[in-house]
Formats: sequence, C-alpha cells, structure tokens
Amino acid sequence: MSAELRHWRAFAAAAQARDFTQAASQLGLSQPALSQLIQSLEASLHTSLFDRTGRRARLTEAGTKLLTDARLLIEQADRLGGLARANGRSGAQTLAAGYVGSAAFHPAFAALIAAISADQPAISLHLDQFSATSQIEQLTNYTLDLGIARSPLPDLGARLTSLTLARERMIIALADTNPLAKAPRCSLAKLREAPFIQYLQQPSGGLREWVNAACAKAGFEPKIAHTVPQIATMLCLVGAGVGVALVPETMARFGVPGVTYRPMTQHFTTELTLLYRRSDTAPALRQTLRLARPLINKPSL
Repeated sequence: MSAELRHWRAFAAAAQARDFTQAASQLGLSQPALSQLIQSLEASLHTSLFDRTGRRARLTEAGTKLLTDARLLIEQADRLGGLARANGRSGAQTLAAGYVGSAAFHPAFAALIAAISADQPAISLHLDQFSATSQIEQLTNYTLDLGIARSPLPDLGARLTSLTLARERMIIALADTNPLAKAPRCSLAKLREAPFIQYLQQPSGGLREWVNAACAKAGFEPKIAHTVPQIATMLCLVGAGVGVALVPETMARFGVPGVTYRPMTQHFTTELTLLYRRSDTAPALRQTLRLARPLINKPSL
C-alpha cells in the first residue's frame, strides 16, 4: 500500500498533539480511525513512527526525521488544492463552514443558520464540527470558507480576520447534590478543591486555556478529574457527580438531569466569533457576512 495524504495528515496531527485522541478530535475522526491510518502508514514504510510505551504519543527517531517532510508535503498539497478551490468557487454559492460544539447552543448560531437556510438556493451550506485550531488551519488551507468559534482564539495570522457576534458570561455547572448548588451565586475560589471536568487541550487558544486563566486569577490551579472532547459529555459527567465545569451561559439551555447552573461572583466572559479569510470575495461568504451583521448582539459587546 502506498501512503496517501490522509495518512500523512494523521501522522502530523498526532505528532503535534502528542496524543492520538486529541489529534483525532482535531481532524474530525474517531481515535481508532486515526490509529488505523498511522498503523497503515507505518506498515507501508516498514518502520514505527511512534513509541507507544508511554501515555503520550512520542515520535521515534524515524518519525522525527519524517515529520518536517510530512508537513512540507501537506502544506504544498493544501496550497495547490486551495488555489484550485478558490478559482472554482469564485462565482459559486457553496459555503463550507466549521463550528465548535458549544456554539450550536447559542441563539446567534441558530439565527445565522436559519438566515442562511432561508436564503437558499442562493447559498448551499455544508456544516462540520471542528476545533478552533482545526478551523483556522482549514481556513488558511481553503478547505473551509467560514469558521464559528469561541474566544480565546488561537493566533489568526495575517490571512484571517473575525467578526464577533456576541459575548456571554461563563457560569459554573454543578451537580444538584453539591452544597454550592444551593447558593444563588458561587465564587470561583470556592472550587479550589473541587475536581474539574476539563476541555481538551488545544495547541493554542480554546476554553481549556480560558478555564486555567480564570482559576489562576482566583488563586488556584484546577484539579482535573476528566478531560473530554464534547461539552455535552462534560455536562453529563457533572450530572453524574464526578466534578464541576465552567461553561458558557447558553449551555444552561442544554437540560441535563442532575445539573445545576450558577453564575459566578466574578464577571468572566467568552465571545462567539465568525472566522474567515480577509481576501475571500466569494459571493456565498459575502452574503453570509451581510446576513450575520444584523444578528450581532450589540448590548453584550
């Protein structure tokens, strides 16, 4: 079997994340699917690329030597593919959009999707869930036309820009049985000894970074009990009584048995943001931006 671009993408993502589960989430794959791609690549090369004896995915000597060339191959392929897609889409009305899971619960997300859908057949929308890091990579590589993410954002670089739709408070999700759930508000400092259900680590940005920064301001480092890729799973674990979580306020719309939501005494916020290429003049994107601007929640900003 000869190695294909998808095999090299899986290898490069795992090498960067040093964790197969996290890399799979960034690529929108299951962990077994990513492992199979890497195993197939290793079989075609007749060498091991990762040392699997520890908890982290560490590169072997052969893997380290191949990583630079793999990244160069992916970059060149994406550049060529991006140019071809950009030329082909110059007059098209297809919009490929990515979004982070928590965005789907915000009213602005539903309003934007409804507005785009009402504009059909002028715009043909294709939605996929990706991390903010993956969205930025795919926007840069012309795989996506639009991203929907939350702050704190990774570095956008010179090619990308953003449009903030809304800002909302972060709140505490607690089990109904937690004594702190009885109070109308809760200080973040009171969670100093609590086990946290935490977001996946991203190369930069992401809500995990936000949680760590907020806890640092409150004078402690969160004690992580579990790390999960989906915010819905996070809330289910909170309801099971195994930890607490900090989530965007609109997640309170997600009714999970056993979970109580409480505002914090501190005012911590996150923003819902559209990401796109500065130079993109595709009609579908420009029309989407026109539809999005009236939906901006100006009072929250």
